[in-house]
Amino acid sequence: MVAFKLPYTVSASGHSDVGLVRQNNEDVWVGLQDPHFYVLADGMGGHQAGEVAARDTAMGLCEIVKAQWGDAGKVSFHDMRKALRLAIEQVNRKVYKKSRLDPMLKGMGTTLCCVYFHPKGVIYAHVGDSRIYRLRNTRFEQLTKDHSLCRDLVDQGQITEKQAPDYLYRNIITKAIGTELTVEPSVHLSDLVDGDLYLMCSDGLSDLMTLKEMHGILNQKLTIDETVNEFVATANARGGHDNITVVIMKVSNVVKKDIP
Repeated sequence: MVAFKLPYTVSASGHSDVGLVRQNNEDVWVGLQDPHFYVLADGMGGHQAGEVAARDTAMGLCEIVKAQWGDAGKVSFHDMRKALRLAIEQVNRKVYKKSRLDPMLKGMGTTLCCVYFHPKGVIYAHVGDSRIYRLRNTRFEQLTKDHSLCRDLVDQGQITEKQAPDYLYRNIITKAIGTELTVEPSVHLSDLVDGDLYLMCSDGLSDLMTLKEMHGILNQKLTIDETVNEFVATANARGGHDNITVVIMKVSNVVKKDIP
């Protein structure tokens, strides 16, 4: 299929680093330029199962997008939200079934976050605790809400936001791709404003930096390539105890920003 042309421009850059402690990198990110779709996965599982889950999830989603979404610009914004949800559910089933067939892959899974740029706006989704942030004008915010035990306890009032970063079990996730036959991803729509910047990252970055610190790096007015490298370098300078993956997408030349 021939992909549609967006009525705005998307520039993107990403990098995945093994960090300073892990022997292998179980993070995967993939970016498609035509159509504009970006996905990040942070795998988990013994042996090399986490790498398999992350790779199969990221590549599987991209295959669906490339094969089926060439004319997505003609599909309504809200219908494309449903399409992304179905694609994630389809990939989840494939990863789960693969883990059941190979004893070496038993129990594998992965987090997921992805961003899809549609002519009418942005569709973003996640499963687990890999995150998506947005810088709009001067406001920097986390768009996704972790599917994690820690987040649930904060929502229930059992621990505070201030206590959450030091919570002993903060990395226990309550949803993942491939661990169950079905999964319910969180999928959202957003309008576009000229200059919007989207940041996706694995917890190898978000565990080591506060929202304010991330905003500070974005305010340095670096290129997006330099900004990605600065994030990775900062995480490694703070111990690099996990794989670190950062993907930045910047939107420009936006004319229309309403959601139909």
